Amino acid sequence: MRDNELIQKIINGEQEAFGYMIDTYSKLLWVVVGGILNNIGTVQDIEECISDVFVEVWRKPKAFNKQKGTLKNFLAVMAKSKALDRYRVLSQKKIVEINEAIKSSDDDLLDYVIDKEMYGALYEAIDSLAEPNKEIIIRRYFFEEKPAYIAERTDIPVKEVENRLYQSKLKLRTILSEKEIFNNE
Repeated sequence: MRDNELIQKIINGEQEAFGYMIDTYSKLLWVVVGGILNNIGTVQDIEECISDVFVEVWRKPKAFNKQKGTLKNFLAVMAKSKALDRYRVLSQKKIVEINEAIKSSDDDLLDYVIDKEMYGALYEAIDSLAEPNKEIIIRRYFFEEKPAYIAERTDIPVKEVENRLYQSKLKLRTILSEKEIFNNE
C-alpha cells in the first residue's frame, strides 16, 4: 500500500489501515526509540514512545506531507523526537533520584552536610571539565553507560573514550584534592 493511500484510509477512519501501519513500521520505531532510550529507559518507556507516535498519526494524519518525504521517514523522525523528549525527562528524573539518595543516605545532619558539600564540589569539578570529557564522565558514571555505547553516541573511538575517562578522573582527583574534599590516599 502506498503512503498516500494509507494516510487517506487513516483519515477516513479505517482501522485496518491503521493496523497495517502499526504492523509495517513497529520494528523500525523499536530500533529508533530503543537506540535512544536503551540505557536509561525501560521497555515500557520504549513502548509508550512508539504508541505516542501511532496515536499522533491517528489524531493528525494530515500532518504527513508526501512532498517532505516518505511515511517511513516521517514516523522515524517523530519517534526520534518523542524518544529524545522522554530521554530528557528520564535523565532529569535520574538526577533527582541521585539527589534524593544523597539526602536520605544518612540520618545524621553532619553527615548530610558533608555529603552535600562533597556532592557540590564533585559537581563543580565535573562542570569544569571541557567537552567532550564532561559528557563522557556524566554518561559513564551518572547514566552508567558502557564506553562502547558512549563511543557510538559521541562518534569518538572506544579507546579514546577510555583514555578520556582515565584522564578526566585524574583531573577530577587533582581538583578535589586541591579543595581538600577528598584525601588523596
